[in-house]
Amino acid sequence: MATQHRPASDWYKTAFRYDYLRVYPHRNDEEARRQVDFLVDLLDVPHSCEVLDLGCGDGRHSLELTRRGFRVTGLDLSEELLERARHRTADEGLDITFIRGDMRDPPAVHAFDLVVNFFTSFGYFREDGENARVLEAISRALRPGGRFLMDYLNRAYVISTLVPSDRRTVEGMEVEQRRWITGDPSTAGGHVRINKQVRIREAGAERSYDESVRMYTLDELEAMMDRAGLMVTHTYGDFDGRPVTGDAPRNILVGRSKSTTDAASRDEKPA
Repeated sequence: MATQHRPASDWYKTAFRYDYLRVYPHRNDEEARRQVDFLVDLLDVPHSCEVLDLGCGDGRHSLELTRRGFRVTGLDLSEELLERARHRTADEGLDITFIRGDMRDPPAVHAFDLVVNFFTSFGYFREDGENARVLEAISRALRPGGRFLMDYLNRAYVISTLVPSDRRTVEGMEVEQRRWITGDPSTAGGHVRINKQVRIREAGAERSYDESVRMYTLDELEAMMDRAGLMVTHTYGDFDGRPVTGDAPRNILVGRSKSTTDAASRDEKPA
């Protein structure tokens, strides 16, 4: 979709506010519960292990993991979403540490048995080197042999199903979304992004938010992870366990730190 609008390179600093939760109401606790079910069934990790929820948002995955006995630290840049996460945690009487921080800088080094990164919380930065720093942060945060799960978009699926624009009403607000792709997906190694502008009209006022995510292919992402010290052991096309194909909506990458010890060499349970 041709457009003159270009999201600012630091769009992620302002996009993730309470409006974000209202625009994506289907990204809710029930979805988080199903995704954590998938994680727990897949990975042989004790429920008492230390988990980093990287890009935790309002804490829906952090809360679900904690309910199951995991010791969770959530990290996000949005103070507004973190405040909501803290209120929800207090309401349930749970013990979760929420930290405001940049996903390129781990809150601790070699401190976590598992790092999770849900709902395409990757590819936000304009430069590939900055996106690579997120993977390096995951590697540094993990203990030797520690596990990770990244839930990322499937570029082929996004391109084939792109809806250039839509308009709907959510909780009394009118939401208009425009989407377009920049870069040439047919050029190997090209810088391809999915961009979105969300315009909200409510009570006579108007506000807008930008999103812009680097769309790596699965091969590109696996190569980046390898350079960061992460080994991908399994990939899935959705949380139903399907294989990665062009018509699968997600690229879910599961693996471990390449820094291993004999005691930490765990594998997935059979699918």
